[in-house]
Amino acid sequence: MSRAIDSPIDGPVARRATLTVGMAVYDDYDGAYFTALALRLFHPEVADRVDILVLDNNPHGSAGDPLRRLQDKIPHLRYLPIDFVAGTAVRDLIFREAQTEWVLCVDCHVLLAPGSLARLLDYIDANPDCRDLLQGPLLWDDASRVSTHMEPVWNGLFGIWGSDPRGQDPDHAPFEITMHGLGLFGCRQDAWVGFNSRMRGHGGEEGYLHKKFRAAGRRTLCLPFLRWTHRFDRPDGQPYPAPARDRVRNYLIGWEEAGMDTQDALDHFREAGNAADVDSWVSAYEAEKANPFSLFDDLVVVLPAEGDEGLSRLSERMKQLGIAERVRCVRAPHLPEAPHVARAQAHRLAIEQARQRGLENTLVIDLDTVLPVDTGQRLAAADEHLRTRPWAGCFIGGVEPRTALPRQQPLAGRSSRLHAVAYHARAFDRLLTELPTCADRDTWGRNHSSLEECLVRALPQELVSMTHTGTTILVPAAGSPAGSPAVSH
Repeated sequence: MSRAIDSPIDGPVARRATLTVGMAVYDDYDGAYFTALALRLFHPEVADRVDILVLDNNPHGSAGDPLRRLQDKIPHLRYLPIDFVAGTAVRDLIFREAQTEWVLCVDCHVLLAPGSLARLLDYIDANPDCRDLLQGPLLWDDASRVSTHMEPVWNGLFGIWGSDPRGQDPDHAPFEITMHGLGLFGCRQDAWVGFNSRMRGHGGEEGYLHKKFRAAGRRTLCLPFLRWTHRFDRPDGQPYPAPARDRVRNYLIGWEEAGMDTQDALDHFREAGNAADVDSWVSAYEAEKANPFSLFDDLVVVLPAEGDEGLSRLSERMKQLGIAERVRCVRAPHLPEAPHVARAQAHRLAIEQARQRGLENTLVIDLDTVLPVDTGQRLAAADEHLRTRPWAGCFIGGVEPRTALPRQQPLAGRSSRLHAVAYHARAFDRLLTELPTCADRDTWGRNHSSLEECLVRALPQELVSMTHTGTTILVPAAGSPAGSPAVSH
């Protein structure tokens, strides 16, 4: 994102932005367009210190192509398509993907008052080590009333608007608040505490995020000069799905993580809606937490390049295992002459996405993998090993590991014996150098007979296999070539 700019004294110098203003978008081209353009029109004095990041959460939707073209029209704007995780918590990726020390996250239909960005940068320059969450007053449509914070009161969602007299004066000193709406919030990139990666759909972050900052010994500050407007009305309707079930689940996930009282939230939702529905959602969430597959942060099914043959069978097994609602899909590339390479590339993609989200681990399940109905019980038996020992990869289902390793028949064509493979974050970087990209897949295919072979070579002494006989640690035999394993229990 750096470029050369002309300095009248020193000639060309490298541009170094200080702040990224990022927004997550879901089929709202108009909102994103006017927010991005207003950043350039109304804040020209700081244009060379500010990057713009547009995270498109539906890049294949109607707004995808126009949003993508913005990076060719608006200076210092970067377009980031994200379709493998959806919901308001996707804003976590804005902080992870920013290329500056500071990040300001705004809704894609927020406008900042003239001069507010310049004053924010002045504040940043004066407080370079600040690790607080920074917010500012919401300026209502009459351009006079402001809401400086939210009161922790239920009103459909958690929080109602409040106004502190100190926030009426843009020149007043910053002051601490309990919580605020998340139409605009920011902090140092390395101070970001993150949204829970298991949240999905809309809502649940207000209050929870602020509690996490306080738990980390930090504050939420209202900067009275940092004023912003927000488009609330949507005459064309809300473009993204926002089921109440996901919202209740998000509150349970977030509030449990932050040590907040979930009973208050549940009482509210039972009173505000159908209590029987809420009780069923809570039961489903409790079952999800108790499921042995809760060990894994992400569950990914690899689909073939074309068609979904076999998906219904696997879907039925996912239901039996109690994980159908957590599973998402990626597609393998079209490589009919080298299916083992296509499989390895798909696993690489899942690992890339897990690394991008900062996950601790991910489980990748090939469409033709046979997961026995007792996989959950076997996973539960291996739970202590996987939680307490430094594993890097784990084979689940399929065949005994030794039959899938070098000097044996390659797995290509033996789809019923494929393994599901869990990967730990400690191995992500290594695996991204070992697994094939589009550029080197031909070479990789000639040098490797299967994904399992590559993993044994890349991760010696860090592989685990779960078979019907129990948890198995794969250790290369002494004096044997890399990847020729001995098996220890």
